[in-house]
Amino acid sequence: MAMEQKPGASVAASAGSSAVAAADKRREKRLHLAVPVKIFPDIASLETQACCTYEISTTGARLVAPPGITRVGQVIWMQRQNRRAKYKVIWIGEPDSSLAGQVGVETLEPANVIWENEIKARIMRS
Repeated sequence: MAMEQKPGASVAASAGSSAVAAADKRREKRLHLAVPVKIFPDIASLETQACCTYEISTTGARLVAPPGITRVGQVIWMQRQNRRAKYKVIWIGEPDSSLAGQVGVETLEPANVIWENEIKARIMRS
C-alpha cells in the first residue's frame, strides 16, 4: 500500500513517528481481542499456520507473526471459523522493537468481515 500524502501536508510532518502516524490514519477503533485464526501465507497453497490476534477491526488486525509472513505487501488468506478473507501485510515489527514478532494486516475484502460476530458481541456488552 503506497502512502498517500494529503494536500497541504509537509514532507517533514509525514516523517514523524510511524506509530503515531498509523494511529492518526486509522478509520476506526481497534478492539483489543485475542482471536484464534488460521493464516494461509501463500494464497496458492492449502498450507496453514495457527495464529492469534492482538487487536481486530473491521478493516484489519494486529497479529502474532506466524511463519510464512515474510514481507510487507504479501497477500495472505486469513480464516476465522468458517469465514475466510484476503488480507495484505502492511507492516512487520522490527526484530529489536516493541512490535517484534507482530504484523499488521489490512483487508482486501472490506465487505467480508471474518470476525463480525466477535465485534458485534463486544459492542453489545459495552
